[in-house]
Amino acid sequence: MSTPRSETPSLSRSEIPFAARNRHFKAGQEKYWYNGDPAVSAYFNALSALFPAGETFFCDSVRALRDRVDDPKLLAEVKEFLAQEAIHSREHHIYNKRITEQGYPMDKLERRSEQMQAMGRLLPKKLQLGLTIALEHYTAIISDCLLDVRGHFAAHVTPTDYEFWIWHCVEETEHKSVAYDLLRAVTSPLGFYFIRVFSLFATTLSFNAILMWHIWTLLKVDGLQWNARAWGRILHYQWVFPGAWRVCFPAWLAWLKPGFHPWQDDNREHVATWKAENGETENASAA
Repeated sequence: MSTPRSETPSLSRSEIPFAARNRHFKAGQEKYWYNGDPAVSAYFNALSALFPAGETFFCDSVRALRDRVDDPKLLAEVKEFLAQEAIHSREHHIYNKRITEQGYPMDKLERRSEQMQAMGRLLPKKLQLGLTIALEHYTAIISDCLLDVRGHFAAHVTPTDYEFWIWHCVEETEHKSVAYDLLRAVTSPLGFYFIRVFSLFATTLSFNAILMWHIWTLLKVDGLQWNARAWGRILHYQWVFPGAWRVCFPAWLAWLKPGFHPWQDDNREHVATWKAENGETENASAA
Protein backbone atom coordinates (compact mmCIF):
# COMPACT_ATOMS: atom_id res chain seq x y z
CA MET A 1 0.00 0.00 0.00
CA SER A 2 1.55 3.28 -1.11
CA THR A 3 1.97 6.18 1.28
CA PRO A 4 0.00 9.28 0.23
CA ARG A 5 2.22 12.10 -1.00
CA SER A 6 2.14 15.17 1.22
CA GLU A 7 1.74 18.52 -0.43
CA THR A 8 4.56 21.04 -0.10
CA PRO A 9 3.47 23.75 2.34
CA SER A 10 2.81 27.09 0.68
CA LEU A 11 5.20 29.98 1.23
CA SER A 12 2.12 32.08 1.91
CA ARG A 13 0.58 32.20 5.35
CA SER A 14 -2.25 34.49 4.34
CA GLU A 15 -5.49 33.70 6.14
CA ILE A 16 -8.08 34.97 3.66
CA PRO A 17 -8.62 35.04 -0.11
CA PHE A 18 -8.79 38.48 -1.69
CA ALA A 19 -8.88 40.21 -5.05
CA ALA A 20 -8.55 43.77 -6.32
CA ARG A 21 -11.64 45.95 -6.54
CA ASN A 22 -11.53 48.62 -9.22
CA ARG A 23 -13.39 51.17 -7.12
CA HIS A 24 -13.79 54.90 -7.79
CA PHE A 25 -14.52 57.44 -5.06
CA LYS A 26 -15.62 61.04 -4.67
CA ALA A 27 -13.89 61.59 -1.32
CA GLY A 28 -12.07 64.83 -0.57
CA GLN A 29 -14.72 67.18 -1.92
CA GLU A 30 -15.37 68.86 1.43
CA LYS A 31 -12.65 70.97 3.01
CA TYR A 32 -12.94 70.08 6.70
CA TRP A 33 -14.45 66.69 6.15
CA TYR A 34 -13.60 65.27 9.57
CA ASN A 35 -16.17 66.76 11.94
CA GLY A 36 -15.53 70.26 10.59
CA ASP A 37 -12.06 70.12 12.14
CA PRO A 38 -9.16 71.46 10.03
CA ALA A 39 -6.59 69.81 12.29
CA VAL A 40 -7.75 66.17 12.18
CA SER A 41 -8.70 66.59 8.52
CA ALA A 42 -5.09 67.71 7.94
CA TYR A 43 -3.83 64.58 9.70
CA PHE A 44 -5.71 62.29 7.31
CA ASN A 45 -4.85 64.43 4.29
CA ALA A 46 -1.17 64.24 5.25
CA LEU A 47 -1.47 60.45 5.33
CA SER A 48 -3.05 60.54 1.88
CA ALA A 49 -0.14 62.60 0.56
CA LEU A 50 2.17 59.70 1.43
CA PHE A 51 0.23 57.03 -0.42
CA PRO A 52 0.70 57.59 -4.17
CA ALA A 53 4.50 57.44 -3.97
CA GLY A 54 4.44 54.91 -1.15
CA GLU A 55 2.14 52.44 -2.89
CA THR A 56 4.21 52.71 -6.08
CA PHE A 57 7.36 51.96 -4.10
CA PHE A 58 5.66 48.94 -2.52
CA CYS A 59 4.71 47.57 -5.93
CA ASP A 60 8.18 48.09 -7.39
CA SER A 61 9.91 46.41 -4.45
CA VAL A 62 7.63 43.37 -4.71
CA ARG A 63 8.00 43.11 -8.50
CA ALA A 64 11.78 43.14 -8.14
CA LEU A 65 11.79 39.86 -6.18
CA ARG A 66 8.64 37.99 -7.16
CA ASP A 67 10.50 35.97 -9.82
CA ARG A 68 12.56 34.41 -7.03
CA VAL A 69 9.58 32.27 -5.93
CA ASP A 70 7.40 29.75 -7.75
CA ASP A 71 4.74 29.09 -5.13
CA PRO A 72 1.35 29.38 -6.91
CA LYS A 73 -0.59 30.67 -3.90
CA LEU A 74 1.95 33.37 -3.04
CA LEU A 75 2.33 34.44 -6.67
CA ALA A 76 -1.45 34.73 -7.04
CA GLU A 77 -1.54 36.89 -3.92
CA VAL A 78 1.32 39.03 -5.23
CA LYS A 79 -0.71 39.67 -8.38
CA GLU A 80 -3.72 40.86 -6.39
CA PHE A 81 -1.48 42.84 -4.01
CA LEU A 82 -0.02 44.74 -6.96
CA ALA A 83 -3.48 45.43 -8.37
CA GLN A 84 -4.86 46.63 -5.04
CA GLU A 85 -1.89 48.91 -4.37
CA ALA A 86 -2.01 50.39 -7.87
CA ILE A 87 -5.68 51.28 -7.38
CA HIS A 88 -4.91 52.75 -3.94
CA SER A 89 -2.21 54.94 -5.49
CA ARG A 90 -4.59 56.10 -8.23
CA GLU A 91 -7.49 56.90 -5.90
CA HIS A 92 -5.33 58.72 -3.36
CA HIS A 93 -3.78 60.81 -6.13
CA ILE A 94 -7.28 61.79 -7.29
CA TYR A 95 -8.25 62.52 -3.67
CA ASN A 96 -5.13 64.67 -3.29
CA LYS A 97 -5.99 66.64 -6.41
CA ARG A 98 -9.35 67.54 -4.86
CA ILE A 99 -7.60 68.73 -1.69
CA THR A 100 -5.21 70.78 -3.86
CA GLU A 101 -8.20 72.53 -5.46
CA GLN A 102 -9.16 73.72 -1.95
CA GLY A 103 -5.89 75.63 -1.67
CA TYR A 104 -3.66 73.02 -0.02
CA PRO A 105 -0.24 72.14 -1.55
CA MET A 106 -0.89 68.41 -1.86
CA ASP A 107 1.12 68.33 -5.10
CA LYS A 108 4.12 69.66 -3.15
CA LEU A 109 3.59 67.03 -0.47
CA GLU A 110 3.38 64.26 -3.06
CA ARG A 111 6.70 65.42 -4.56
CA ARG A 112 8.23 65.49 -1.09
CA SER A 113 7.03 61.92 -0.54
CA GLU A 114 8.52 60.87 -3.88
CA GLN A 115 11.88 62.34 -2.87
CA MET A 116 11.82 60.30 0.33
CA GLN A 117 11.03 57.15 -1.63
CA ALA A 118 13.82 57.95 -4.11
CA MET A 119 16.34 57.62 -1.29
CA GLY A 120 14.91 54.20 -0.46
CA ARG A 121 15.42 53.09 -4.06
CA LEU A 122 19.18 53.43 -3.60
CA LEU A 123 19.15 50.47 -1.20
CA PRO A 124 19.58 46.80 -2.19
CA LYS A 125 16.39 45.14 -3.42
CA LYS A 126 15.87 43.08 -0.27
CA LEU A 127 16.22 46.15 1.93
CA GLN A 128 13.71 47.97 -0.29
CA LEU A 129 11.28 45.12 0.29
CA GLY A 130 12.15 45.33 3.97
CA LEU A 131 11.03 48.96 4.03
CA THR A 132 7.87 47.89 2.26
CA ILE A 133 6.96 45.21 4.81
CA ALA A 134 7.61 47.60 7.70
CA LEU A 135 5.42 50.30 6.15
CA GLU A 136 2.80 47.68 5.30
CA HIS A 137 2.86 46.75 8.99
CA TYR A 138 2.19 50.41 9.84
CA THR A 139 -0.73 50.64 7.44
CA ALA A 140 -2.14 47.32 8.64
CA ILE A 141 -2.11 48.17 12.34
CA ILE A 142 -3.41 51.71 11.77
CA SER A 143 -6.14 50.23 9.55
CA ASP A 144 -7.05 47.75 12.27
CA CYS A 145 -7.44 50.59 14.77
CA LEU A 146 -9.68 52.58 12.42
CA LEU A 147 -11.79 49.52 11.64
CA ASP A 148 -12.20 48.90 15.37
CA VAL A 149 -13.81 52.34 15.80
CA ARG A 150 -15.42 52.72 12.42
CA GLY A 151 -18.79 53.51 13.99
CA HIS A 152 -17.21 56.54 15.67
CA PHE A 153 -15.42 57.40 12.41
CA ALA A 154 -18.66 57.20 10.44
CA ALA A 155 -20.36 59.58 12.89
CA HIS A 156 -17.69 62.24 12.36
CA VAL A 157 -16.97 62.16 8.62
CA THR A 158 -18.81 62.58 5.35
CA PRO A 159 -20.22 59.36 3.84
CA THR A 160 -17.95 59.56 0.79
CA ASP A 161 -14.83 59.95 2.93
CA TYR A 162 -15.94 57.13 5.20
CA GLU A 163 -16.38 54.80 2.24
CA PHE A 164 -12.97 55.75 0.83
CA TRP A 165 -10.90 55.34 3.99
CA ILE A 166 -12.62 52.18 5.22
CA TRP A 167 -12.22 50.52 1.80
CA HIS A 168 -8.50 51.24 1.95
CA CYS A 169 -8.26 49.87 5.49
CA VAL A 170 -10.04 46.65 4.52
CA GLU A 171 -7.74 46.00 1.57
CA GLU A 172 -4.63 46.75 3.64
CA THR A 173 -5.88 44.12 6.06
CA GLU A 174 -6.51 41.59 3.30
CA HIS A 175 -3.02 41.74 1.86
CA LYS A 176 -1.05 42.55 5.03
CA SER A 177 1.19 39.49 4.86
CA VAL A 178 1.93 39.24 1.13
CA ALA A 179 5.13 41.29 0.95
CA TYR A 180 6.17 39.84 4.31
CA ASP A 181 5.83 36.26 3.06
CA LEU A 182 7.71 37.13 -0.14
CA LEU A 183 10.70 38.57 1.71
CA ARG A 184 10.70 35.65 4.15
CA ALA A 185 10.81 33.26 1.19
CA VAL A 186 13.87 34.86 -0.46
CA THR A 187 16.07 35.44 2.61
CA SER A 188 17.68 33.32 5.28
CA PRO A 189 15.96 33.33 8.70
CA LEU A 190 18.71 35.43 10.26
CA GLY A 191 18.87 37.82 7.32
CA PHE A 192 15.10 38.17 7.31
CA TYR A 193 15.01 39.05 10.99
CA PHE A 194 17.79 41.61 10.62
CA ILE A 195 16.13 43.27 7.62
CA ARG A 196 12.71 43.54 9.20
CA VAL A 197 14.00 44.89 12.54
CA PHE A 198 16.25 47.41 10.81
CA SER A 199 13.37 48.42 8.52
CA LEU A 200 10.95 48.89 11.40
CA PHE A 201 13.18 51.34 13.22
CA ALA A 202 14.15 53.14 10.00
CA THR A 203 10.56 53.58 8.87
CA THR A 204 9.34 54.54 12.35
CA LEU A 205 11.65 57.55 12.24
CA SER A 206 11.12 58.49 8.59
CA PHE A 207 7.36 57.84 8.46
CA ASN A 208 6.57 59.95 11.52
CA ALA A 209 8.99 62.72 10.56
CA ILE A 210 7.52 63.23 7.10
CA LEU A 211 3.95 62.80 8.37
CA MET A 212 4.42 65.60 10.92
CA TRP A 213 6.08 67.76 8.26
CA HIS A 214 3.13 67.18 5.93
CA ILE A 215 0.66 68.06 8.71
CA TRP A 216 2.57 71.24 9.55
CA THR A 217 2.53 72.29 5.88
CA LEU A 218 -1.22 71.75 5.60
CA LEU A 219 -1.99 73.55 8.86
CA LYS A 220 0.08 76.50 7.66
CA VAL A 221 -2.50 77.18 4.94
CA ASP A 222 -5.08 77.81 7.67
CA GLY A 223 -2.63 79.70 9.87
CA LEU A 224 -2.69 76.88 12.43
CA GLN A 225 0.86 75.55 12.17
CA TRP A 226 1.75 76.95 15.62
CA ASN A 227 -1.72 76.63 17.13
CA ALA A 228 -1.49 74.54 20.32
CA ARG A 229 -5.18 73.59 20.24
CA ALA A 230 -4.95 72.32 16.67
CA TRP A 231 -1.94 70.16 17.50
CA GLY A 232 -3.63 69.09 20.72
CA ARG A 233 -6.61 67.75 18.77
CA ILE A 234 -4.26 65.82 16.47
CA LEU A 235 -2.32 64.37 19.40
CA HIS A 236 -5.59 63.51 21.17
CA TYR A 237 -6.78 61.68 18.05
CA GLN A 238 -3.47 59.81 17.76
CA TRP A 239 -2.81 59.00 21.41
CA VAL A 240 -6.09 59.24 23.38
CA PHE A 241 -9.15 58.41 21.29
CA PRO A 242 -9.29 56.53 19.06
CA GLY A 243 -5.59 56.58 19.89
CA ALA A 244 -4.15 54.69 16.92
CA TRP A 245 -0.57 55.33 18.01
CA ARG A 246 -1.31 54.15 21.56
CA VAL A 247 -3.41 51.16 20.55
CA CYS A 248 -0.93 50.14 17.86
CA PHE A 249 2.15 50.12 20.10
CA PRO A 250 1.78 46.47 21.23
CA ALA A 251 1.42 45.42 17.58
CA TRP A 252 4.46 47.53 16.69
CA LEU A 253 6.42 45.84 19.49
CA ALA A 254 5.25 42.36 18.44
CA TRP A 255 7.16 42.83 15.18
CA LEU A 256 10.40 42.32 17.12
CA LYS A 257 9.52 38.73 18.09
CA PRO A 258 11.58 36.28 15.99
CA GLY A 259 8.51 34.17 15.14
CA PHE A 260 6.22 37.10 14.35
CA HIS A 261 3.77 36.96 11.45
CA PRO A 262 1.15 39.61 10.55
CA TRP A 263 -1.72 37.12 10.76
CA GLN A 264 -0.96 36.34 14.38
CA ASP A 265 -3.31 39.29 14.82
CA ASP A 266 -6.28 37.58 13.20
CA ASN A 267 -8.68 40.41 12.44
CA ARG A 268 -10.41 38.86 9.45
CA GLU A 269 -13.77 39.64 11.04
CA HIS A 270 -13.35 43.26 9.94
CA VAL A 271 -13.02 42.14 6.34
CA ALA A 272 -15.96 39.73 6.61
CA THR A 273 -18.20 42.43 8.10
CA TRP A 274 -17.32 44.97 5.42
CA LYS A 275 -17.78 42.43 2.61
CA ALA A 276 -21.19 41.46 3.94
CA GLU A 277 -22.22 45.11 4.12
CA ASN A 278 -21.06 45.62 0.55
CA GLY A 279 -22.77 42.56 -0.88
CA GLU A 280 -19.60 40.56 -1.57
CA THR A 281 -19.42 36.81 -1.46
CA GLU A 282 -16.80 34.98 0.58
CA ASN A 283 -14.28 35.28 -2.27
CA ALA A 284 -13.97 38.94 -3.20
CA SER A 285 -14.21 39.49 -6.92
CA ALA A 286 -12.92 42.37 -8.97
CA ALA A 287 -15.55 45.01 -9.52
